[in-house]
Amino acid sequence: MPIFTRPSLRKRFIGATKWTLIGHVLSQLVRFASSLVLTRLLAPDLYGVMAVGYMLITGLVMVSDIGLVGGAIRSTRGDDPTYLNVTWIVAIARGALITLGALALAGALSVGAVRTWLPADSVYNDPRIPTVLAVVSLYSLITGFESSRSIYARRHLALERLTKIDLASQIASTLFILAWASISPTIWALAVGWLLNAIMKTVLTHIALPGPRSQFVWDRAAFQEIFNFGKWVFLSSTMTYLLVTGDRLLLAVYVDATTLGQYSIAVLLMRALQAAVLKVSASVALPALSEVARERPDELKTILYRIRLPLDVVCLIAAGALLFLGEPIVRYLYDPRYAPAGWMLGVVGLSLVTARLDVFERCLIAIGRVRLLSALNAVRLVAICVLVPLGHHFAGTRGAIAGVGASFVVNGLVMLGTQARLGLLRLRYELLSAPLFFGGAAAGWLLSRLLP
Repeated sequence: MPIFTRPSLRKRFIGATKWTLIGHVLSQLVRFASSLVLTRLLAPDLYGVMAVGYMLITGLVMVSDIGLVGGAIRSTRGDDPTYLNVTWIVAIARGALITLGALALAGALSVGAVRTWLPADSVYNDPRIPTVLAVVSLYSLITGFESSRSIYARRHLALERLTKIDLASQIASTLFILAWASISPTIWALAVGWLLNAIMKTVLTHIALPGPRSQFVWDRAAFQEIFNFGKWVFLSSTMTYLLVTGDRLLLAVYVDATTLGQYSIAVLLMRALQAAVLKVSASVALPALSEVARERPDELKTILYRIRLPLDVVCLIAAGALLFLGEPIVRYLYDPRYAPAGWMLGVVGLSLVTARLDVFERCLIAIGRVRLLSALNAVRLVAICVLVPLGHHFAGTRGAIAGVGASFVVNGLVMLGTQARLGLLRLRYELLSAPLFFGGAAAGWLLSRLLP
């Protein structure tokens, strides 16, 4: 019997969406305010170095992803304490392996720098990278112990306490980072603060969430179910990581730490909105679509578009507006060292056009078509791996970043084509939503002309 009460799906969806958005807005306000202070305390190259360390750790996390959360949400055994305990044990083992992999990667980068295997101007050749990577590798070991109660809460769309835990951890770690950076403006303020966030969140999931207590209990059948679902998620997540961070992984080869730091600020500003869409999709849309797929699959297309409607309105208008408002936003918010992030923001803002389609990816997981999701991500990965180097070849840094924007357009077309093949596309809806982008661009152009 679930510990959480079970009102209608509509009420749970609305409640979960409300807390997801409240948490995201407050989280982005904290992140945004701290970035305004930190960019005045820390030089752009520190952001570039930390961006590489963060990307490499995130890469190992996603490459090793076997869908523990998604599998428990969609499984008929998702409320079984034994199943959740096996999930917890697998998460701990995975976290330990990720940490070992990060330490090995740090050693490899150190050797590569000493033996001049890496390009001299590459961020990967920065002597600070191996040490930073070794320190932040502890992040995965810590988060591996996060209680399975967090999965239980997500399955039942009970996100209020989870949201409060996330916010409390973020605020505490942000205050710590600001205090450290004001005394000693070094990269260790960012690195150690990231670990503090992980420690607080892990502890709070054990003491502040209701649900079955995490224990070392093993069940072979549960593990087999986790493995069978996870082997396809593993492939899909690997490619998803390359899609999400492939732009920065490739740019780090061609640009120095300062340029990558400026690009990271552009991505941070864009992600303020994109992350809200992805959070709603992952935390709310997946459980809702999974329940519909299990209990009334004939309504799947209707629910899919009902969830997408508000996301489409926000994302398309914002993507169009950022084409013209990127430079004014950065000019007003940051000091002149970060000025190039303005035109970069206009380009990476195009990712919002495809971010709204993430709901369809959650739908594929809900109906068990993870293999198709892997194939879809493989096609999208080719686009960014071809267009970014091609853009750099013809137009340098600006061409490479333009290649990032072009890859977003290709990704959107591929996703819509796949949705049509499964019979889940409403062509009229898609055509009617297109003017939102152009309307946003017109509004952005007009506002940019009015600004001093």
